Amino acid sequence: MGPADTNTLMHTRATPKQARARQRVADILDAAAALLAERPPGDLNTSLIAERAGVPVSSIYRYFPTLRDLLDELSARAAGDLRQHFMETIAATESEPDLVLRIRRTLEGIRVFMAEHPYYRGLLLLLASLRGVQSVEDDDNAELVGFLADRWARGLDGFSGGDPQVVATTAVQIALTLEDRMARQTSPTLEAQYHEEMVRALDAYLSLYLRRSPAEES
Repeated sequence: MGPADTNTLMHTRATPKQARARQRVADILDAAAALLAERPPGDLNTSLIAERAGVPVSSIYRYFPTLRDLLDELSARAAGDLRQHFMETIAATESEPDLVLRIRRTLEGIRVFMAEHPYYRGLLLLLASLRGVQSVEDDDNAELVGFLADRWARGLDGFSGGDPQVVATTAVQIALTLEDRMARQTSPTLEAQYHEEMVRALDAYLSLYLRRSPAEES
């Protein structure tokens, strides 16, 4: 996670009005992300975060009443970045006839994001221990489901033969479940294998509803 933008609105809490307060929030989030990247996720606590951020523990509780609140904000920011990648990739590959290639390019963002944001793996694991596997009922994921359902309700991507909302919900849940499984792998080889299985699973499922190219069908 790069330095947090002090002008970025908070996702789960009221954004402080003063620039100094926004900077302190950014420092706290950056410190938590750095610790998640360096240490086992179970080690994370407010004392360590305060020490890394150079702020009193009381400052953390001022903006985040519980550690879970802080983690939820980090998760919301990460989910926003991933969601933006998915939407941009889906739009950019709209004319690509190869369904598997489109899915692969879109899902590759998960692996790239994990590599570029080393805190994300620990964040997923810690949140999974607190709230279970990610769900499409989470607000962050519901927006992506809505984006896909809207596209498919308009017949984009050659969609036919199913309920757009149900298919979008199922597809996103498949991806989220396998993303959590990828995060648990300490071996790059196993992580790559789970990523490949995610591509296969979504290809097999979405091929029931999305148009494939003539070359793929033959």
